[in-house]
This record gives sequence, C-alpha cells and structure tokens, in this order.
Amino acid sequence: MKKISLIITTLLLGFTLSAQTGQVQVNITGITPEWGGTVRIGLYLEDGFPTVGKSQVNKVMLATKLKDLVTFKDIPAGTYGIAIFQDINSDGKLNRNFYGAPTEPFGFSNNKFGRFGPPKFAEVAFAVTSGDSTALIINLE
Repeated sequence: MKKISLIITTLLLGFTLSAQTGQVQVNITGITPEWGGTVRIGLYLEDGFPTVGKSQVNKVMLATKLKDLVTFKDIPAGTYGIAIFQDINSDGKLNRNFYGAPTEPFGFSNNKFGRFGPPKFAEVAFAVTSGDSTALIINLE
C-alpha cells in the first residue's frame, strides 16, 4: 500500500511541476548571416543579467543557419530578460571598441538599450506563465 501511494504522489508531483512551465518564442531581426559567426541568446533571471555564462538557459547557433524563430521550452514560470548578440568572430564575448561601445550586433528583450551600458533588468523583463507561450521580437543593433 505504501508503494502505491508513493507512486501516485510521485506522478502527481511530476504533473504539477510540468504544468508550471511555459515556453518563449523569439523572433530575431537584424542578424547579418554573411558576417558569419554565431548568435548567442541568453535567457536570464535578474541575478546575472546580462553576463555571458550566467543565463538560466542559452542557445548558440551558427548565424548562417539561424531559423526565423528560436524557442525555449519548459521554462519555469517567472520573470526573465533576454540578451542576444551576433558573435561575428566566435570568441564567446561581445566585442567593444576603444570607447566601450559594442562592435557586434546585439539586442535585448522589449528592444530596450541602455545609454551607457546594458539596460536595467526591469526594462527588459517579461513574464513566463504556466502553460503559455510568450512571443517576442528582438531587433539587433
């Protein structure tokens, strides 16, 4: 009897956890495939935004093979921000000029850009809700 109740509890917990996720679909504009390199997309919580390597989920795709729509599945419900850049030389970082301005195309959710550095998380934040799909269009500059 204990085994049966344990199995039922485990199944119910699994259904509950899977129901608390959503998905995020990102349509990216402004990529220049002929420049080559990779496109790096990070889905961030507030802590760690927008540092490369501190995202909750990330995707890296060849710029020449990027599909119109990038989908993140099974994302736990919560508040997130996205940072994207086309890593033309595939060195894993957003390159900058002498003055600190990015030299590779980049963008953020809600198409927000900071004046001197990246935007604040609150400006790029969007909600992922259970069982829903969130669609974003992000333009790279």
